[in-house]
Amino acid sequence: MPDTPSRSRRSGLPKWLKVTIITALVLANIAVLGFIWIVQTGNALFGGAQTDDEVTGALDPSSGDALTFVIVGSDTREGLDNLDNFGTVSGARGDVVMLVRVDPNTSTAQMLSIPRDLYVDIEGHGQNRINAAYTFGGPSLLVETLKRELDVEINHYVEVDFVGFQALVDEVGGISIDFPYAARDSKSGLDIEAGSQTLNGAQALAYARSRHYQEYQDGDWVSIEANDIGRTQRQQEVVRAILSQLKNPSSIAEAGSIASTMGQHMTIDSNLASTSVASLVWDFKGVLTGPVVGATLPTEGRTIDGRSVVVADEPEASAMLANFRAGVPLAETPLRLEVLNGNGADGAAGEMSRTLEDLGFRVESVGNAGTDSYAQTTVIVPEGSEDGERITSALGFGVVQFGAVDNGIDAVVIVGSDAS
Repeated sequence: MPDTPSRSRRSGLPKWLKVTIITALVLANIAVLGFIWIVQTGNALFGGAQTDDEVTGALDPSSGDALTFVIVGSDTREGLDNLDNFGTVSGARGDVVMLVRVDPNTSTAQMLSIPRDLYVDIEGHGQNRINAAYTFGGPSLLVETLKRELDVEINHYVEVDFVGFQALVDEVGGISIDFPYAARDSKSGLDIEAGSQTLNGAQALAYARSRHYQEYQDGDWVSIEANDIGRTQRQQEVVRAILSQLKNPSSIAEAGSIASTMGQHMTIDSNLASTSVASLVWDFKGVLTGPVVGATLPTEGRTIDGRSVVVADEPEASAMLANFRAGVPLAETPLRLEVLNGNGADGAAGEMSRTLEDLGFRVESVGNAGTDSYAQTTVIVPEGSEDGERITSALGFGVVQFGAVDNGIDAVVIVGSDAS
């Protein structure tokens, strides 16, 4: 009987590898579909929004990869069904002002609330609360005032009115807020029982607008953070609750409807309107799923010309703004610096000290370096420290060098010829 040729067995892929490949393909398809969904949602949002060509001229081109948005909540009463708790003020003001910085390199988003009673210089109108800039000159004057007074770069403008805010909360099915005690504000119309409550649009707006917030504790109504600062903190709490709700599966399924509704009550700058949503989503894909870190600009209360206002609390306010510009944690304490004259010019160290303090750093001592031949401003920090990058980034020039620094000092800044 002739030998039967042996049939060679086909070598197959291991089962674990097949499962891995199939899983990767499934996840890739989900990612692609998710990307397409986000793009379509963004197109619906931008496509339905009004555009403001004038404010575009007041905005800055981006100086790097990060983008800074100013988010304005307009207090226009137009479209509201019930005006019982909205006063008699006509027109519109910037009732909510927030700066939001998104950085694709670190996948972070920072939210800095600006109290609406912040007392500032408004070009052509003297000194007033910052929200009055919107009343005097609309979005453009508000943006110009923010840029000048806070020394921040602003790349895009987004405005939402009261009706749009209410509609957004209602579209996502309400937001969940925990109340340790029953709460009320007769001015804003807030009236909530204690416990975890799901607020509808009208209730969420009353909570976000509350400046006379009270809690029912031990049989009495007690005022709790019943001021503009407490109000900004409540606004940030509401924003986080909305963002959390938007990530729910039910909200994701209704994203197109939510975006269309929101767009009807939104105004954006014309550059943002013409931006490729696909490109924007791709560049900031890491930010979309990350946390949003928030803070309120440090201020202190004053009475000026009979008006109750707030002014920047220094040096904490400048330090927070410097952190915001650099994209580092907002609540960090100011860096402690020693400034030395390294270029031989009279008063160079003193002038650099004033610049650094204006940027939010704390200068502990001033002196002369061992030589005056430094061509570049040199920042000396301990090995592995990232503080040097913060300082040179804030200054816009200089080099970082690792070395020893004295106790009680975070960095030594040696002023070079490039600072003159």
